[in-house]
Amino acid sequence: MLYQIYTGSYMNENGGDGIYLLEFDTERQTLRQICSYPEESSNPSFLAVTPERVFAVSELDECGYITSFARDLATGGLTKLDRIRTEGSAMCHLCLWPDGQHLSAANYMSGSLVVCRVQADGSLGPVCDFKQHYGIGFDSKDRQEGPHVHSTGVSGDGKRLYAADLGLDQIFCYEISEGGRLTEKKEEYQIRTPKGTGPRHFLFREEDRYLYLVTEMGNCLFVYEKAEGEPVYREIQNISTLPEGYTGFNAAADLHFSRDGKFLYVSNRGANNLAVFRVTENGTVLLTGHYDCGGDFPRNFCITPDNRFVVAANQKSGSVAVFARDAVTGAIGGKVSELAIPNAVFVQAVPKGETWK
Repeated sequence: MLYQIYTGSYMNENGGDGIYLLEFDTERQTLRQICSYPEESSNPSFLAVTPERVFAVSELDECGYITSFARDLATGGLTKLDRIRTEGSAMCHLCLWPDGQHLSAANYMSGSLVVCRVQADGSLGPVCDFKQHYGIGFDSKDRQEGPHVHSTGVSGDGKRLYAADLGLDQIFCYEISEGGRLTEKKEEYQIRTPKGTGPRHFLFREEDRYLYLVTEMGNCLFVYEKAEGEPVYREIQNISTLPEGYTGFNAAADLHFSRDGKFLYVSNRGANNLAVFRVTENGTVLLTGHYDCGGDFPRNFCITPDNRFVVAANQKSGSVAVFARDAVTGAIGGKVSELAIPNAVFVQAVPKGETWK
């Protein structure tokens, strides 16, 4: 089996070439670079990959850009289609909506989010809505001096958009109306985390019944359950992402479910490991172990569609590492392959020559 791994990287001094296309052979367990696209985008730190398209952010201080590419199903090669400039700065996350016709993007530095239309031909625009967050967080002298939107996500029914704001310790909830317009929901729909925890990324499970959130500053995994008949979430668990006794620096980053939904993984930047949790029937999780990420500062990672491998983007050590995974226990085995990619910060593995949902 061959997997194509789309990798995003920062392009500052001694940085990477932007978007890379890698290929991993599951039988030979070899990882190689096919090509890169240094001229097509700037600081593509997050990508959204579909069978026909790839969308990339440009994480820049002065403004936000989203770039769309046509994807060749056979080769995985990319052809630039369009680029749109938006309000906001340091765009760091993209979410393709369930309807396939809209994208929402999180602007970290400016503390805002933007929604734009995705046309059938892959072109982008117009911008449907822009929301600026306001306020000061608990750690006002450091990372919470203002709003910092880190990610967005849309409920499975396409009716609500959620936005994790690291600076304000809140997941904002917006109602989605026709044309991609957003209206902030009343207070009871908002999710507020403990002061100074810094919400970063989140995932839904079981038709949005559960929401799982990783906090970057608090290094915790929060589990929320939706109330019966109403999209109002209540906290049912919070658990550390760190090994017991660890006292060094850490900034929890990414989280993903295994393809069967039985396990949840979280990356720890600083402790440099992946925490593995088993998901129980009532939605809570049990920590089963921590596994070395094979490098320094695992900002992003993914699990291959066959559930057999984990791929980690280690930013500071400049590498993409592949590990074997036990589909029964969820355990991560030894490193089977590695490739030097300067400032690697995003990875997504998709089957070569095949489509998927």
